Amino acid sequence: MKSDINKEQRQFNKYDHDASHTESRLSDNTEKGRGGDTEKQSGINILVSSDRMTAWVERDNPDEMATTLNQVKDAAMTYGIINGVYPDAFIQCFLDAGIRKFPVARVDCADLLKRQSKLSLYITGDNDKPIEKKKGDILAEQTGAPTEIQVKNLYGQNINIATGNDFAVCCGENTRWSRDKLKILAAKSGLPSLSVTRRMFIHPVVHVLEDADYRYGPIEPYADLSVSGTITGAYSITAGKVSADEIRGANIDAIGDINTRIGISDAIVHAQGDVHARYVHNSKIETFGNVYVQNEIIDSQIRCSGKCESPKCRVISSSVYAKEGVILSSVGSERSVPSTIIAGGEQHAIGLVQPILDMMNAVFDRLEDLKDEKSYQQSQAEKIFKKMIKLKTFHDKAKKRKDALLFELDKKRDLIHDKILNNIQTLISTYDTRMNRSLATLKTMNGSKKEHDASALELEKKISIATVQAEKEIFSHEKILFAYLETSKKSIGIPIIEIKGTAYAGTTLGGIYQRMPLRDDKTGFKIEEVRGQGRAPELRFTPRLQTS
Repeated sequence: MKSDINKEQRQFNKYDHDASHTESRLSDNTEKGRGGDTEKQSGINILVSSDRMTAWVERDNPDEMATTLNQVKDAAMTYGIINGVYPDAFIQCFLDAGIRKFPVARVDCADLLKRQSKLSLYITGDNDKPIEKKKGDILAEQTGAPTEIQVKNLYGQNINIATGNDFAVCCGENTRWSRDKLKILAAKSGLPSLSVTRRMFIHPVVHVLEDADYRYGPIEPYADLSVSGTITGAYSITAGKVSADEIRGANIDAIGDINTRIGISDAIVHAQGDVHARYVHNSKIETFGNVYVQNEIIDSQIRCSGKCESPKCRVISSSVYAKEGVILSSVGSERSVPSTIIAGGEQHAIGLVQPILDMMNAVFDRLEDLKDEKSYQQSQAEKIFKKMIKLKTFHDKAKKRKDALLFELDKKRDLIHDKILNNIQTLISTYDTRMNRSLATLKTMNGSKKEHDASALELEKKISIATVQAEKEIFSHEKILFAYLETSKKSIGIPIIEIKGTAYAGTTLGGIYQRMPLRDDKTGFKIEEVRGQGRAPELRFTPRLQTS
């Protein structure tokens, strides 16, 4: 009986030591589990939307493993995707940009919806120039969108898509719906336009007979803007068309053309029409239209989905990306930083899409953070509950053992030696102390478990609300993203660069798939990217190169 008593005491001491460190070890193990390394596997995943109209490529380790165009196309083909696959130039530019997740195929129903809803636009005349509209005039009209349209999904299967009576285009600034929701009307007088994101605008005509600066004040948003002087960086400007003597230090977002009689310096310009300037200095220009620069492009970046046709312009320390080809006078100098001239690629469209993808990823990350936190709270509650079960089991065993000792003690009290009797009484007292302590620990642990359960329940509510909000945000982002891609998809890339004068050594020239730095100065040539059937793309110079 003495050995049994000693064994019980050792078990008490061992469990008491473990219970006293429960909370700290729980916390340590949890932090290690959440922040520890996880096994990574390289590869390409194809993610198809539930409606089978959009497919995405997701790369596990884009920074560690290079992915080729053919690998992406093979992966899409393996999944049976045969319809709506984006052109090779799109996929290649996504890969070059190092984007982890991007769309590889999309069945866009916008044009089909326009035809079936018999959409009519009343915004241009016979010469394709905008016609000034008065307040209340009709800008767009449709006879009524069909409740559903039949299309082929990514797999080439005919399916019916519910349109929800969608209008083929949407209202933008200074426009409104008619009561029957079948017309878009002008809410102001001005010049109409349809943006690449399929939104209708009215641009009131605004003439500024001085500089557009702090003294003049902010300019009405989305105006058709004409400035007799200089547009400065006093205020950000959104506009239809823009014309000015000079743009200096400004941030401009225009739906139409941008014309400067002098030039553009220290500015950021986003446009959907053509850009005209005598010079571009230290600026960033992005447009769906063409770029025409008369004299020089210095320390600037130009990306356009049209052409950069500037046969008298020299380029110094700049990068020019033009989908429909490049014509320049000269590139570089003996002392300047080498320039990059690329033709035929989708750098402009991908550049617009990339920040949208980042915003979409941020939405997903916020939602995943909430889900991870909920899982953490649930796992903590589960761990505590398991500890509580073990502690309750121990408490019940201890109580049973104490009751047995009390029963034996009552029966044999007169026969037991005083020393052993004292040991038994000490053990019973120890049982009482340990049991009381275990009950106190159980109460504390139960309180912690309730806190974790309450946190998990509150997070579940937040996740439910955040999921609805995330779906709305993602849908809004996707509408703009796919509108950009579909607009750019309508034009054909021309990977041809023509240099009238000299391109200095170090200049990088390229097309969609190939780039090549010049090892020496070259004068008067044309370079074209040629991709023969069954052959790798290559850059060809014509006529024969001559060393300057």
